[in-house]
Amino acid sequence: MQFALIYSYDPSTDGPAEAEVDQWLALDAELSAAGVTVHESGFHPVDEAKDVTVRDGRVSITDAPWQGSTVAGLHVVDVPDLDEALRLAAEIPTAAYGTVQVRQVVQFEG
Repeated sequence: MQFALIYSYDPSTDGPAEAEVDQWLALDAELSAAGVTVHESGFHPVDEAKDVTVRDGRVSITDAPWQGSTVAGLHVVDVPDLDEALRLAAEIPTAAYGTVQVRQVVQFEG
């Protein structure tokens, strides 16, 4: 089963610390050794984001407004069950000051 571990935090109240780099490297090594990583990405700051909408055939591109908590990145893992996905989510450093949302990935067969 694949799960997205989507991590976010409110940059106005807290954020990553320099010491967190070692925690991320350890987590990446653990996930790699376990062979469960499908994809992982961190995102650039939200103030660099753009929102794209299409209404009545017209495309609008605007600066993304910051609205509290911001998604900082995600890991997609392939694990046996939700319990394992939840265990891994708790190891994401951002969980200590933000939130990690766990969502099962829809897998289309084609």
